Amino acid sequence: MDAVDHKIVTLLQGNGRLSQEHIAQQVNLSRPAVHERIKRLEEQGVLRGYQARVDWGALGLPLSAFISVRYHTVEVPANETTARIMALRCPDTIITECYRTTGGWCTLLKAHVATPLALQDLIDAIRAIPSVQETLTTMVLSTLEE
Repeated sequence: MDAVDHKIVTLLQGNGRLSQEHIAQQVNLSRPAVHERIKRLEEQGVLRGYQARVDWGALGLPLSAFISVRYHTVEVPANETTARIMALRCPDTIITECYRTTGGWCTLLKAHVATPLALQDLIDAIRAIPSVQETLTTMVLSTLEE
């Protein structure tokens, strides 16, 4: 990847719906050249898809939280516990991100919820999984950048 590829990726991260013509103007290349670069970046797996930026508040899920989860990994493999967490369906709640982490915690989740009570219900559902040892929740006050 060269500097132009990096610029194309940055532009698409900001707005995945930008036209190739607009990108071409921004990077001082022809539209066909930008098309070929984007195609190559997709084939190389650099660009894995294009997704919408969701306004969770507009969907009725205005509160965000990060939930760290520690497992009893001796009894149940971590991937099984993670799968059970991701399969949870709690009203007014969605888990949008899940990361395996280092340190004292096994998994970090990002959740969007309608109310503090909905968050409490999600945490209770996670803690009800027998292989979950402990959780630590951090509420998001404001999002500075995503």
